[in-house]
Amino acid sequence: MKITYRALSAALLLGAAGVAHSAIIIDNNTGGLYNNGIGDLSLYYDASQFPGPNSSEGDPTANPLAEPTFFTPEFGADWLNGDYTGGTWASSLNIPNNWAVNSEVAIVYDFDLLELTDIHIDFGVDNGIYVWLDGTYVFGAMAPGGASINEYDLDLTALSAGSHSLQILLEDHGGATGYQIAVDAVTSTAVVPVPEPGSMALIGLGLLGLMGSRRLRR
Repeated sequence: MKITYRALSAALLLGAAGVAHSAIIIDNNTGGLYNNGIGDLSLYYDASQFPGPNSSEGDPTANPLAEPTFFTPEFGADWLNGDYTGGTWASSLNIPNNWAVNSEVAIVYDFDLLELTDIHIDFGVDNGIYVWLDGTYVFGAMAPGGASINEYDLDLTALSAGSHSLQILLEDHGGATGYQIAVDAVTSTAVVPVPEPGSMALIGLGLLGLMGSRRLRR
């Protein structure tokens, strides 16, 4: 499941070229690949990264968190490089906001950018989160309490045009679970999320509008 964000002419959509614009490209209504068969990673990791069930090692706050050093077979052969062989992955139209208490789940959002782009990410999680972009670790944190979209924020600059993957591992160690996300793309032209079948129709509407304005001038 891949999300395509088409950088369309600002003259067609906003009438303002060369101005920075921001658009939400991923949120809690966005689909992706979802793996809820990982189980409890506290059986394999130090408690500083994956505390035991029901907060048996307390309810720690840690920011930053080190990158996890290995993955169990349930993640697949090489999930950070797109090899899900042997993993428990499935496509999901909407990534769930909650999952089984005292367990971990993984998410992959695949997306395309058609121009050099900065992105800003807001996260909320109960309890911990680990984040990679295209297989490179970029963020990790853990805290008690519920999930708020204002809990963490991350800026990733100068992403190249082309295909990218945002890869996320969510951690829980008792009580409840929760997950919130908002990813904004910031470019010099409008970045508009367009479903593939409708993209040409939208461009066509813009061109028709330009043709109509020319006829009125005549």
